[in-house]
Amino acid sequence: MNKIMSLISLIRLNKPIGIFLLLWPTLWALWLSSNGVPDSRILIIFISGVVLTRSLGCAVNDFLDREIDIKVFRTKNRPLALKKISTKETLLFSLILAILSLLLVFQLNIYAIKIAFIALIFIIIYPLTKRFLPIPQAFLGVTFGLSILMVYAAVQNQIPIQAWILFIANTFWVLAYDSHYGVVDMKDDKKNKIMSAPLTFGKQTMKFILCCYLITFLLLTTLGIWSDYGFLYFLALSIAFVVAFSIWKKCLSFEPKANFNAFMSNNYVGFFIFLGFLSQL
Repeated sequence: MNKIMSLISLIRLNKPIGIFLLLWPTLWALWLSSNGVPDSRILIIFISGVVLTRSLGCAVNDFLDREIDIKVFRTKNRPLALKKISTKETLLFSLILAILSLLLVFQLNIYAIKIAFIALIFIIIYPLTKRFLPIPQAFLGVTFGLSILMVYAAVQNQIPIQAWILFIANTFWVLAYDSHYGVVDMKDDKKNKIMSAPLTFGKQTMKFILCCYLITFLLLTTLGIWSDYGFLYFLALSIAFVVAFSIWKKCLSFEPKANFNAFMSNNYVGFFIFLGFLSQL
């Protein structure tokens, strides 16, 4: 039982916020690309895929960061850092998750399969980017956004401009909320020579985060105008922006707990954006 609980902790099933933050843009794309309720088979494949790939990403991240996690206050109790599970067990479990993910992907068309393999490479590389990229959050944004491109490839067998706008909007949204998350670890990251947007931008981090939110909502507004969406879309978008702006204002002091809460609260931002798309289709 202890081993099972350690594996659950490894892939963060006990902390599903990462699943939701990856799920919302996937759902945006599913409803938008389908012009309404998506095919149930496609919906099940992508929802299951979100859970599996996020779990895989956590396992790969902990394997590559196992020597660092033990030195960071937030991550020092992770099962691999505490050696509650071995590196061999982690690699085996990661392989199982990868195989299950690919079994889902192989039910899609060849276009979506190609993007899925690119996404797999990005998932493996992402944990390493903290060693050499000044803003690794940008790489995470692209990685998360690949689910949007996969959806369009699977549903429409093409990636139109609409998909790219959604992809870029999501990338900036990830930049915003993951930079909030990065503030939590600033002291430990600096000590361990780990790069992050907050360390790169320093005192300008909150301005950077606000700019990312503004770009996100500007692009989503542009998408709504271009698609001739109605009042309810822009109402939902406005509510999402108010939520994002409200949580941002509480973080101006750089207090770690406030920034962690801001990261968690972005779940509501994604939800209200989804309601906006849902209201028009």
